[in-house]
Formats: sequence, C-alpha cells, structure tokens
Amino acid sequence: MAHPGFFQRQASARRNTGLLVALFLAAVVIITLLVCLVGYLVTRSEYTGLAFADWLLSRHGLYTAIAVVALIGIGSLIRWADLSGGGERVAKMVGARAIDPATRDTDERRLRNIVEEMSIASGISVPELYVMDHETGINAFVAGYTPGEAVMVVTHGALTQLTRDELQGVVGHEFSHVLNGDMRLNVRLIAILAGILMIGQIGAFLLRASFHRSHVSSHSSRDRRGQAVFGW
Repeated sequence: MAHPGFFQRQASARRNTGLLVALFLAAVVIITLLVCLVGYLVTRSEYTGLAFADWLLSRHGLYTAIAVVALIGIGSLIRWADLSGGGERVAKMVGARAIDPATRDTDERRLRNIVEEMSIASGISVPELYVMDHETGINAFVAGYTPGEAVMVVTHGALTQLTRDELQGVVGHEFSHVLNGDMRLNVRLIAILAGILMIGQIGAFLLRASFHRSHVSSHSSRDRRGQAVFGW
C-alpha cells in the first residue's frame, strides 16, 4: 500500500513542474532583453534618437535577439547531446557513486529497502541508486528518459541524517517525479540551463578580453611616453 502522502507529493510535483517551466522561459526572455539593452546602450549615439522599444524592433535589435536565442539553443543542444546517456550520465556528471544492490552498509541498505517498497507500491521497476558521498546537504533527484531506465541520486546528508520516515518521504517525492513524467523534462531543463550559462560564459570572456586589451594599451602608452622623455 502506498505511503499516505504519496499522491499528495505527486500532485505537488505536478504543480511545481509547471512553475519551473514558466520560470525557465521567463529567464530566457529576461536574459535576451538584458543583452539587447546592453547592445542598445553600446551602439546608441548622439545622432540616434530611437527609444529602446523602437531599437528592439529595428534590424540591429532583431539580430541581437536572434543571436542570443541562437547561442542559448547551441549551448542547449551541446548539453542535450552530452546527456544522451540518460540518467546514468547525469549521475556521473554530478560525481555520484552507484550503490551496490548487495551493499552491507546500513544506511545504503535502508535506502534500498525503502526504494523497493515504493517500487512495489507504485508498480514501476526499482531505479538504479547513486549516492553523492561528498555532499553533506539533504537532497535527492531522479533522472532518465523513461521509468524503466531511471536512476535515483541521494546525497550523503540525506542518507545519514534523515530518519526512516523522513527518507521515505523524500523517496516518495522522487517517485512522484517518475510517475508524473518529470524526468525527461528535467533533462531538457538542464540543457536549457546550460544554454543560459553559455551566455554568461561568453560575457565573462568578453570582459576579460576587454580588460586585457585596456591593460596592454595602458602599458603601451606609458612605454611610448617613456621613450619620448628619454629620447629613445
């Protein structure tokens, strides 16, 4: 028989999924607008009286927006290809260790018993279990494209600090993601996040390059002044 809060957690996970998708889409829109605003401020001159809204609809604004969205798309596709290995690839990406089904560790054995109970209650196969040994915080997640090849990753903190009932609640919450089909969506959101981070990485690279050029230019101008003073 399923845990009393099992279906409540499933409904909560479904609501949170919709909110998460909306937040990711909003992040893409906001980042695109912010980059466009930077482009507007950089290219604006005293001879250009266009307001930002008008500039955004101009050729330069549209090209800038398309370039930002394209970069996010490229970064997302690269990460999507990297995650083609499914849940196992995600687990290894975060440095998790697979738990031996025949483990004799008390905490790992307790987790496996809870997961097996939840699998029977929900009617799906037992996911492969992983633990993040160096993570002391309390957290867990499931990853994969289908319930049959799902993996469940828990932190060392969740494994050692929670009581059996508390750990059962965490596992039940993660099973609700499996049953609700959130895992495939989570992988897609990871890919989108990689695309968003790519914009930040490009921005950081451009700032470092700009700082380096200004530093080199400053040294060159000082050298030229020194040569002029000493007649070299």
